[in-house]
Amino acid sequence: MFAIIMRYIEDQQVIHRLLLRVWRLFPPRLAGFLKGVLARSWVLGAVAVMIDDTVRPAQVLLVEHSYRRRGAWGLPGGALDSIPGDPTEPRADESPDDVIEATLRREVQEELGIRVNIIRTLRTDAVPYVAEEPGPYRLTFYFLCAPAGGFKAFREGLEAGKITPHSPEITRMELVPLDRLAAYDLFSPDARLLRNDLPRLMPELA
Repeated sequence: MFAIIMRYIEDQQVIHRLLLRVWRLFPPRLAGFLKGVLARSWVLGAVAVMIDDTVRPAQVLLVEHSYRRRGAWGLPGGALDSIPGDPTEPRADESPDDVIEATLRREVQEELGIRVNIIRTLRTDAVPYVAEEPGPYRLTFYFLCAPAGGFKAFREGLEAGKITPHSPEITRMELVPLDRLAAYDLFSPDARLLRNDLPRLMPELA
């Protein structure tokens, strides 16, 4: 409802200009508080798309999440955490230049016990609604990744049971052929990326 009102105000130039002038009169702390209350709430995520294209059909790493009843299978990754502290107080903290990539490496290491090399950004997806977990808006960064030791060693570790989930959040992990995705109950944003976007982003996999 608030978003609809804001869009209406932005379309009414006279009202919009007037409200902007009023907004400038607010003390910075009050303006920041109101923005936090009224603005949309976002969750930022970093996701690893690990595709082994040395086999045919190509395979992608899927993990089963223990905390989802629907869409339990999906891509590994996690949410970004902000620097600890009070955002209303002046601070001198700095985040690393690759804060999103660093988050992804840490999440994969913590959940799967493996190191990954990030090859490139595949897609940034702004998701307003997730059927399995309705809540805040989501901004998800999908990265094409590979196991640091290569897919051959990774596959051998999986098959030998030497590579296993390291977190209670993950129950299973599998390399799944891209033409068998329909057999898995996929988390809807990841399903959209793999089924709709990947053929366009990586046509060489077809």
